[in-house]
Amino acid sequence: MNILIAGGTGLIGKKLADHFSVEGNELFILSRKQRASESPFVKFLVWNGKEIPDINFDFEVLINLAGEPVVENPWTLARKKQIIESRTASTSAFVEYIKSAKKKPEVFINASAVGYYGNRGDEILTEDSHSGNGFLPEVCVQWEKAASLSLVRTVILRTGIVFSNDGGAFKEIMRSYSFGFGVWFGSGNQGFPWIHIADEIGLILFALENKKVSGALNLSAPELLSNKLFTKIVGKVSGKKLAFGIPSFVLEFGLGERSTALLDSQFVKPEKALQFGYTYKFPDAESALQNLLENRHAELVSASKERP
Repeated sequence: MNILIAGGTGLIGKKLADHFSVEGNELFILSRKQRASESPFVKFLVWNGKEIPDINFDFEVLINLAGEPVVENPWTLARKKQIIESRTASTSAFVEYIKSAKKKPEVFINASAVGYYGNRGDEILTEDSHSGNGFLPEVCVQWEKAASLSLVRTVILRTGIVFSNDGGAFKEIMRSYSFGFGVWFGSGNQGFPWIHIADEIGLILFALENKKVSGALNLSAPELLSNKLFTKIVGKVSGKKLAFGIPSFVLEFGLGERSTALLDSQFVKPEKALQFGYTYKFPDAESALQNLLENRHAELVSASKERP
């Protein structure tokens, strides 16, 4: 296949790119800076995030995962605008590219997030659930609206917290365990939508290949967890069972509005994935965490052996 991807150097994009290059596809990756390729099947193209450069090539698959990080910096008005525009501008660039292409791609896959649902308490959320209130839902609504203008089959990835040793929110969550204890946020009763990186990639490939899949797709595991229960499972698997909660007021004081990213409750059910028959590699947190911790240990052992 001929594939064009933006955000191909991020946590999810890099895994996807690695998969596509191994498979021998022709892969073009849009990047904000010049990069050298290590594979004859991969080409990097510099872009500004707003307009796709002229490429004399027909693509079967377009994937857009681009967007500024959400929680790293305070949400000033200028930062909020930057977060939204980085997503809507890149998405609109893909939509315009599709409209102008003589040969249309077979599928357009565009990122979004479970932040679409906002703070929903104990409600079980499916792809048919309405959007929530607040800044993060606003980001996702505008993001998805831009993608919906595409003229081809479009899949919108509402991704939860990705479990990966390579980075992302999960790696930050696990940092406290290196000191021998874990934490949950606020009451800990809020829904904690999560997914192993292997199933994140698996579901994207599943959506790419299954022509019946379109519209919003929840990328989360079928096991519904609260933040506190997740913390206890990590303690069980890692053998570090000391854990406590960080009060909501502490997070709100330290992070301001950004604390909603930690305190909002979303019990997200991957209804479409189950309906269309996707088989999860890691359907429960215990097996997912066990896999990641074993891989992390193996990587540390291998690295120690390579040292002189």
